[in-house]
Amino acid sequence: MLVRPIIPEDREQLIRIVKQQTNFLQCEIDIAIEVIDATFDPVEDYQTLAAFDQQQQLLGFISFGPIPLTVNRFDIYWIAVDPVNGRHGTGTVLILEMEKRLKQAGSGHIYVETSSTEGYAPARLFYEKHNYQLVSQLDDFYRDGDGRMIYRKIY
Repeated sequence: MLVRPIIPEDREQLIRIVKQQTNFLQCEIDIAIEVIDATFDPVEDYQTLAAFDQQQQLLGFISFGPIPLTVNRFDIYWIAVDPVNGRHGTGTVLILEMEKRLKQAGSGHIYVETSSTEGYAPARLFYEKHNYQLVSQLDDFYRDGDGRMIYRKIY
């Protein structure tokens, strides 16, 4: 598996994977596409790493960036894996590569937020498996019955 920063030619495959996520709402898909496109803007400080198989087919991606007005604090904006290739370690490879790159700049914190709904249970388990700790839960944040759960990893 090859992991590298995305390039504009990857856009179509990235959008395909975003749209294949069964738990993303249309508004989430729209924002994910905005983040992907912002990665190509040299003024923005978003980073997106993508994992590819031997045939250069996209397996998944992770988008992240510094939190404004902080020192060495980063947000994971999106992580998505092709559903056909899910549960084969692509997400783990991506999150570990992101963490490795961030550690090179010194110690800090990585934050990620997710929904409390059942459709996001696999995401929450994924973060917990990778030693992200739940640090905040805001009930009914996104809508009634859909809370915001914020995880953090100190590195």
